[in-house]
Amino acid sequence: MSSVRWVPIVLGVLIAGAALVAFAVPAAAQDNETCLTCHTAPGMVLTLPSTEVVSVTVDPQRFGASAHGQALTCATCHPKNVDVPHPKVTAKTLKEYQRIAAGVCASCHGDAVDAFAGSVHGRAQRMGFADVPTCVTCHNPHDASRVKTATFRNNLPQLCGTCHADPVIMQKYGLRPVYQTYINEFHGITTTLYKLTKPRDPTPAAICTDCHGGHDIRAASDPASRVHPANVLATCRNCHADAGRFFATAWTEHKTPGPQAAPLVWYVQLFYAFLIPTTVAFLGLLTVLDLGRWATDQIRRAGKS
Repeated sequence: MSSVRWVPIVLGVLIAGAALVAFAVPAAAQDNETCLTCHTAPGMVLTLPSTEVVSVTVDPQRFGASAHGQALTCATCHPKNVDVPHPKVTAKTLKEYQRIAAGVCASCHGDAVDAFAGSVHGRAQRMGFADVPTCVTCHNPHDASRVKTATFRNNLPQLCGTCHADPVIMQKYGLRPVYQTYINEFHGITTTLYKLTKPRDPTPAAICTDCHGGHDIRAASDPASRVHPANVLATCRNCHADAGRFFATAWTEHKTPGPQAAPLVWYVQLFYAFLIPTTVAFLGLLTVLDLGRWATDQIRRAGKS
């Protein structure tokens, strides 16, 4: 009889557990819907004491289709903002705001954050440089694309170019404007063509992260760097498996070819810059002369008849 008495209690516990599981997803969705009631309004910004502004408008469709929107709720990354009005933001500048936001990423992406900390970007961030990228510089948290998609891969050089095509930033840190050089090289041209003609297919050509790494980018002079002279051939062989020992010497290191940098490439470019237009002009001249002779023959024949 005592065992029979426990049956209603056990059934009640099971039913309550099932109800919690059943309503877990709708509750999360409801949380997001509450936040998006305000944050879908266009033009919403947060003005920082530095007078810099942060857009706080969220596109619900893009967020819902993103990696974060499918796995997380707003409160996962913004637990303090469940209270309305929201607590006052402590960041004084945009870069400080981004650093605080990047700290949230570590709760899920610990390995990536640790790798970033040892990179040239992470080291510069610790040194206090204001224009160094953080997590949210490259990954929009409300529109986080999956990094293995063709779209992300084909657009990544342009993402890196946000800084590496900026002459002011490059001059400040003593770096070459490598983005434009990459775009003019075989890998960059191929990637651009895939972006324009086959946007759904990932480019087979090397992009920035294939050679330099993603979160763990190091200076080329660092022995741990993938493009250090001692490692660059092994990096090339990730795509060119049968590359010989002199294969990597063809790499111009993103230098613009000239008498001092990649002189052989420069002389070949000069040769073809002369040969191609000269050949086309010569063939054009032959065509004009041939047409002229043909027209002259036609006029003579017409005159005889």
